Parts: sequence; C-alpha cells; structure tokens
Amino acid sequence: MPRRPRSFVPDGIYHFAARGSDQRELFTTDDDRSSFLKALDETARRYELGIIAYCLMANHYHLVAEIPDARVSTALRTLHTGHSHRYNRTHGRRAHLFRNRPLAQHIDSDTYLLVACRYLAHNPVRANLCTDPRDWPWSSYRQTAGHTPNGPTLHETPLADAFDNAANWRHRYRDYVERDLHDRALEQTLAPRPKPDTTP
Repeated sequence: MPRRPRSFVPDGIYHFAARGSDQRELFTTDDDRSSFLKALDETARRYELGIIAYCLMANHYHLVAEIPDARVSTALRTLHTGHSHRYNRTHGRRAHLFRNRPLAQHIDSDTYLLVACRYLAHNPVRANLCTDPRDWPWSSYRQTAGHTPNGPTLHETPLADAFDNAANWRHRYRDYVERDLHDRALEQTLAPRPKPDTTP
C-alpha cells in the first residue's frame, strides 16, 4: 500500500534526519562530506530552503530548515539520489544509499528551535568524535557561532529572532550551546525511535 504524501506547514521550520540503509555509512571520506554540503547548498537555492543548521555524522545527517511548502520532499529526494550516485561511483557500490523517507519533525516554537540546533551541535560530542561542538568541521555550528564559514549559506534570521534580534545574539547563542545545562527531556524528543514506516 503506497504511503500517504506528507503535509508540511508552509514557511514552517522542520528538523530532518536521514540515515544510511542498513546503518551503512553515508560519508566515508571528507570528500564525501564536502560534495554533500555543496549539493545541499545547491538544492537549498533551487528549492528555496532556508538552512538554519546541519550536522553530518557517519551513517546519518541532521538538517534544520525553513521550507516554503511540500516541495521539500522533492528537494530531499533530489539531494539523496545525487549523493547516492556520487558515493556509489566513488566507492564501487550499487545499492541505494539512504533508507526510506527521512524523519521530519515540525518545530513550532523558538524554544524547540534552540534545543534542536543545540542537539545538532552536540551530536558529534555525544558520539565521542570531538570534545567541543566547535571542533567538528561538518556542522553549521562554527559558522553560526561567528567562526569561519565552512559550508552552505545559512538562513540565520530564525535564530537571531529567537534572541530578539539582539546585536549580541551570536554570543548568546554560543553561551546557550556551550554551557552544560541541557533540557534532556525535550532533547530526547528530537531523536525518537520512529515506527518502521517512517524510519529515516
């Protein structure tokens, strides 16, 4: 039985997560990650997605983005198919790289947005890939925190608005991400174990 098309809130902000098929790696080398980020930037421009935050791991990635409408489904399908083809050519594979539809969670408040972005920034720390969110080069955190840009063009207005668009919003954001106080209960809702038919 075919799946029902997803409905998306126009101009809504969503947290997406996509995993490799059978827990396989999506990114084996830095070149894999670089090419994916380049494709993500091109996809965002083509489909009018506002990238707020992202984080690339080994067998999955996270993305927080403001979307215009349901065209995001086509955008992610295009992104995944292109990366799968590039990865397979490079690494001598044939099977489709990604699992089924990515996880998609609507972010409906500034609090939820901030927790989601902090969750992404701390993902490599929790995985013991680094000890500080600033040390992971494959996330948007360093750029948002005011360090050297290292990836796709970011849509920073929602984060700035969450801090009342204050002149020091980047400093307040860094403090929020890097302090040890975490809303563990809310962060757990960002990484659920979805049912089989919606597993990313």
